[in-house]
Amino acid sequence: MIKPLYVFSGFLDSGKTQAIKGTLYNPRFNEGEASLIVCLEQGDVIYDQKFLEITNSKVVYLDSVNDLTIEKQKELDEQYKPERVFIELNGMEDDNILYNNGFIAEWELAQTLTTMDASKFAMYLANMRQFLYNHVVNAEVVILNRSDNVDKRYLRNNLKSINQYVELIFEDKDGNVTNKIEDELFDTSKPLEISDIDYGLWFMDAVDNPEKYDKVELSIKVKYAGKIDDYDNVLIMGRKAMVCCANDITDIALPCMNLHEKDIDKDKYYVLKGSGRCVQNSEGMKICTLQVKEFNEAEPPKEELVTFN
Repeated sequence: MIKPLYVFSGFLDSGKTQAIKGTLYNPRFNEGEASLIVCLEQGDVIYDQKFLEITNSKVVYLDSVNDLTIEKQKELDEQYKPERVFIELNGMEDDNILYNNGFIAEWELAQTLTTMDASKFAMYLANMRQFLYNHVVNAEVVILNRSDNVDKRYLRNNLKSINQYVELIFEDKDGNVTNKIEDELFDTSKPLEISDIDYGLWFMDAVDNPEKYDKVELSIKVKYAGKIDDYDNVLIMGRKAMVCCANDITDIALPCMNLHEKDIDKDKYYVLKGSGRCVQNSEGMKICTLQVKEFNEAEPPKEELVTFN
């Protein structure tokens, strides 16, 4: 029997336990199915006996993600016979250990979620960047609670630089969803010349809203980042950003049509001018591309690493 597996990640007291409890208390999600919670971290909120009885749940506490081996998963599955499984990870362990170890055939990964105290994001970014990266890179959804008085755009751009496909949910201190990010970042009613300092902001907005830039005249400063096999007139052009640490630099780049490798120096920057195009990629997702009409060699940006402020 296949059981859906839900993995919750995030720092201590970020709301993981509360999110699991809220999910299991929800009658639209829970109709009495037997649930197993594997908890690798204990914070202020606990899985009390009343909650476990009402939701038909069992909880098992382990000391480390290293303890959740394939053999341990088989043992837990045979002992508790759950119909679905929740794993609450330890915020100061590497989430990748869990995914690298894998899961038994009976546990099918259904969703990965990360909870985060938005009011502490800047501190996480400054002091625990590697752990922040580990929590976000594997997540399908990041729930940002306590986001009442934070710059949502700043959070969005930094998180999307780690995982551009992650869904972000903003909640206020009372748990109400407040996803709206006020104000348009860029006015697409006229041609746009994206400044060096705004490239990161623009790129993340284009990832979130590719249709917004369809048929918009754009000018961006970028360099070679790669190519697409079987397309000799399409190059991946962009800039580099530090998403985790000094040793973890990634390209934030987009497909640019009408460019050939023989015509550019891969070590130099170019100003590309052209028209944005919203297209579907091979995975069926809408992305922003650039139909290049003109390109010229340019001086490197003053700060070559992209920021998202």
